[in-house]
Amino acid sequence: MKFGDLEKKLSDSEKRHVAELKEMQTSYDQLLADHHRLMDEKEELARARDRAIGSHTATIDEAKGMLTRCDGEMVELYAQVSELMLTKQWFLTEGIAWVVKLVHQSPELEKVVADLVNSVNAVGVNEGIKQGFKAAHDSIRSAEEVYGYDEGAKEVLETAIKAFDNFHISVLDKVADLVDKPLSVIKQKSELPIVKEDFEA
Repeated sequence: MKFGDLEKKLSDSEKRHVAELKEMQTSYDQLLADHHRLMDEKEELARARDRAIGSHTATIDEAKGMLTRCDGEMVELYAQVSELMLTKQWFLTEGIAWVVKLVHQSPELEKVVADLVNSVNAVGVNEGIKQGFKAAHDSIRSAEEVYGYDEGAKEVLETAIKAFDNFHISVLDKVADLVDKPLSVIKQKSELPIVKEDFEA
């Protein structure tokens, strides 16, 4: 083989070698790029996973918070219902009796009843006097002249009867003022002796 042929052969071999090196470099660069892309995708997947876990955790925490609030509201509602049931029970068994007792001892009722009784008595006395006068008309000119006769008794009786339609028991306003108070306060008030101040505005 001649030197020229050997030189040409070596040159061709080097060219192939260089081409192979370039191809290997290209493959390496591609592999490196693929590696970086995969690493980026891996990091993005990790971030997506963390976001999903965070979102899931936040949802769970929010649900737990809602359950806690619901539990608190249920306890509060149960307490309110229990209080209402106790109030209803007390009112039906003791409260009405207390209110009736207050009304019975109220000065307003006492006054209209006293006025009515006094008026009825006065009218009764007048009627008795009239009947007595009728029996003894020879000695007295009119029933009005008889001692004790009250000429205005009938009018007073009519006024006393009308008073029943209009009279107001002020102590009931004080009972109504207790509507927003807890049952314990109402019961305590009902157990106290009834005093004059209970009937004062």
